[in-house]
Amino acid sequence: MTKNERIISGFSKLNRSQRIDLIWDRLGLDEASRSVLDNFLHQSPATQSLFEEFSENFLTNFFMPMGVVPNVVVNDQSYIVPMVIEESSVIAAASRAAKFWASRGGFQARVTGMVKKGQVHFSWSGESKDLKAAFPFLKEKMLAATHDLTARMRKRGGGITAVELVDKTDELANYYQVDVSFETADAMGANFINSCLEIMAGVLVQEMNTKLVSGEASVIMSILSNYTPDSLVECWVECDIDELAPFSGKLKPVEFAQKFTTASRIAQLDVSRAVTHNKGIYNGVDAVVLATGNDWRAVEACGHAYAASNGNYRSLTFAEIDGNRFRYTLRLPLALGTVGGLTKTHPVSKLALEMLGKPDAKTLMMIAAAAGLANNFAAVASLTTVGIQQGHMKMHLTNILNQLGANAEEKSACTQYFSDKNIAYAEVEKYLNQIRNING
Repeated sequence: MTKNERIISGFSKLNRSQRIDLIWDRLGLDEASRSVLDNFLHQSPATQSLFEEFSENFLTNFFMPMGVVPNVVVNDQSYIVPMVIEESSVIAAASRAAKFWASRGGFQARVTGMVKKGQVHFSWSGESKDLKAAFPFLKEKMLAATHDLTARMRKRGGGITAVELVDKTDELANYYQVDVSFETADAMGANFINSCLEIMAGVLVQEMNTKLVSGEASVIMSILSNYTPDSLVECWVECDIDELAPFSGKLKPVEFAQKFTTASRIAQLDVSRAVTHNKGIYNGVDAVVLATGNDWRAVEACGHAYAASNGNYRSLTFAEIDGNRFRYTLRLPLALGTVGGLTKTHPVSKLALEMLGKPDAKTLMMIAAAAGLANNFAAVASLTTVGIQQGHMKMHLTNILNQLGANAEEKSACTQYFSDKNIAYAEVEKYLNQIRNING
């Protein structure tokens, strides 16, 4: 196959059937496997048509399981929290932790800010002092140009809250930013922010190239930032140390609290542990973000950048013991929306928000943080007592049995047999083969 023959042209203009034909012919895939694509199409033509508009070059729907975590009490309000995740034991762990904390005051949470940012990145070949002197005038012109676009957002309490010039010429020649702060109320606001920035960029260059004749300006790019350290939520749980007994296992509650706090400290100090520790937080956060139609990639990218904001990647949680009190706190940036985007167009995301009582963005931020803290607390508690595999592999048993093609009777027998045993793929396969040999 020549280089030109390897290039597929006009693929996006093909209909679904033609795309499948081309892929199957090009890759030599088994014809029998084509039925998988049709099996996952939605039975409702209208819903299926909607799904096909969510992404380009559509082939089929990719299903993810959605479960719920009951007993999530946040600021004295009880929620049944929908979570979309494929990893075994995550919802079980969150459910156990949520129920435990529900009778101990629940999760306390607060949102300390909801500021989002965007930048116009541009170059200016003139004198820095001339640009700085002219910036108040340029700022006024840029704000005036976006006045109509921001009108509706301002009525909802949002809009542009700050515009600043940032001189980056010490890092890159002639490079400057217009740093713009936004409040977007209950919307995540990406399209709104980007639209404002592009208008501001056009005004900036026009005005600079006509008013500041001692240099030349050109826009490099205009884009929101998914780094939102000023859109921050804090969530915590606390109780008397003696109340930790249901999670302390064979340890005394005070020993458990001390060991848990040490483990939390290690995640502050060691990057290898911190990454896995934070992954456990995002098991819960991402599952809520995904269920409600929000952008989990942006949420994770921001969270990991925030975890490294002091120069060393660290845990997003910290535990403390004060006398006889144990307290565990999560602090992370979250930019979520409850209006616009998939929150309104994806039927299951819309339902998920209805299940949560149609929360505003602040409330959803606190619920997502509580889910993250619940999962992380359960994980660290297991790690410091019985180990992570005991609970995880029991939940994973079903996946192993499905991989091995077990029927309902075999699943029942294996579940009973491994109820008090360590679970490993090889052991499950061995026992399943014994059953099959016995049953002939």
